[in-house]
Amino acid sequence: MTHFDYLEQYLVTHITYSKQTIKAYRSDLRQMKHHSVDWSVKSLQTYFDQLIGQYKPATAMRRYHALTALGNELVRAKRLRKNPMRQVHAIVHQQVTQREHHPLEETIQTIRQISHPTYRLFFELISQTGLRFMEARLLSIEDIQFATLTLLVRNGKGRRLRTVPLGERLAHKLQVFLVGRTTGLVFRSVRGQAINEQQARNTLRAQSLAMCGRSLHPHDLRVSFATYLYQKGNRKLLEIQRLLGHSSSRTTEGYILSQETKLQQIIDALSA
Repeated sequence: MTHFDYLEQYLVTHITYSKQTIKAYRSDLRQMKHHSVDWSVKSLQTYFDQLIGQYKPATAMRRYHALTALGNELVRAKRLRKNPMRQVHAIVHQQVTQREHHPLEETIQTIRQISHPTYRLFFELISQTGLRFMEARLLSIEDIQFATLTLLVRNGKGRRLRTVPLGERLAHKLQVFLVGRTTGLVFRSVRGQAINEQQARNTLRAQSLAMCGRSLHPHDLRVSFATYLYQKGNRKLLEIQRLLGHSSSRTTEGYILSQETKLQQIIDALSA
């Protein structure tokens, strides 16, 4: 079995990656194979030098991080001694991100208008704990500690475990929602399976468009949570990093959005 075959099988059976992530990673593998790139530093470096000249920086950066993650899996499976991507020069693109900010309080109010009780509580949990979509989707009842108001996140990236605090009111809503269940997934379909990924995303999108005229995605909830903790909660970046399960504070920094006048508006004022 080649490295490509192994990684294809790994992605197909992976439970914590979203469908979008799996689709993107498989596309990256196909492109790598199409260009006859092998898992060596020289071959990968040549490949990324070509990418920088042909694609937008964001595309090259996303592919860089994707192949780094897949290289880590090959090391974990002992198919490689070292991840060659660690020696490939990182792609540096200095850019001021101007993403739209979604105030957390408004976001939570939008979520609370979702009529479906499972999706409503599902997204309320994400917005108040900062869990990733798949972490919340695969959350087990056994991992919620109602006595200490904490929950254990088992399905994080990089197989990192973390414990996050749970609001008292949210914990009460979860207890009522579970109606005595003590095992299994917290959020499940009528067949007892994990809730449908696309249907959940569509529900959030439809509700946010109806109420705010703009589309909300599950990732926006994590960003709003991080921004709220930093700006209004005065929490340190390291603390927020641990809550979100990031391996690097640089990733967390990218989640902190400004609630003040957008940079574009300031620049526009200068040119008026």
